[in-house]
Amino acid sequence: MKPLALLTNDDGYTSPGLRALRRELADDFELVTVAPARGKSWIGKALSNPGGLTIETQRVDDAEIFVVQDGAPADCANLGMYHLCPRKPDLVIAGINLGANYTTSLTLASGTVGAALEAAVNNVMGIAASLELDAEMERRLHETWDDSQVALFQPAARAVKLFLREWRTHVKSPRAKLINLIVPQHLPEPPRFMECAPLPYAYGSVFVKRGDAYYNRGRGFIQANDAVPRASDVGTVAQGVVAFTCYAGNLERVIP
Repeated sequence: MKPLALLTNDDGYTSPGLRALRRELADDFELVTVAPARGKSWIGKALSNPGGLTIETQRVDDAEIFVVQDGAPADCANLGMYHLCPRKPDLVIAGINLGANYTTSLTLASGTVGAALEAAVNNVMGIAASLELDAEMERRLHETWDDSQVALFQPAARAVKLFLREWRTHVKSPRAKLINLIVPQHLPEPPRFMECAPLPYAYGSVFVKRGDAYYNRGRGFIQANDAVPRASDVGTVAQGVVAFTCYAGNLERVIP
């Protein structure tokens, strides 16, 4: 019997990142997909309350997906684990997110990471996967999606598959319940993986002022600061290496 993986995301059920991940993992896992009806980014591990959530099924790429109306990513993870999976899943995989979830501040704000954290606090391994994108590519992807864009995420999806094969074969830390996995946009073949720490608050606010308003500067952590440590998540991705950080279920970082 194949291990059971619950797939979800925070970009919505038609996201090219989710579609690429499902295609790539189908050979290794029995898959159940539960995803929000629309994008629900930057809400962390928020759970819906009050109000009832409704679920309908849709077919994407000839696969059945449970679509949670007005649901958050953590809602999808919880509903999938306890109500929609035929048995307890072996892991929950969230992503592939449009844009990198790196640095401490952005990681904890991410809905993708929030879904994986919901799994972790319920004693199921959670994997959050995100893809670094340049500003122009991220803008284009957020404007519209089409079938051709799934191919942009396929190398990242393959990297996730290779990481999971390695992790499941050679578990580095049995304490790890949450892994934040960040894939560079320009990924060499074969991909390299490095465990690292998230860039801390000391490197500045996540916001930058432009005129009278403040904007999230996510990508700016690389461009604006040449002194970023190479062993941090931002520094690792900048080198073209897949960065991963391991946590226990209580968000304590697992130190090898």
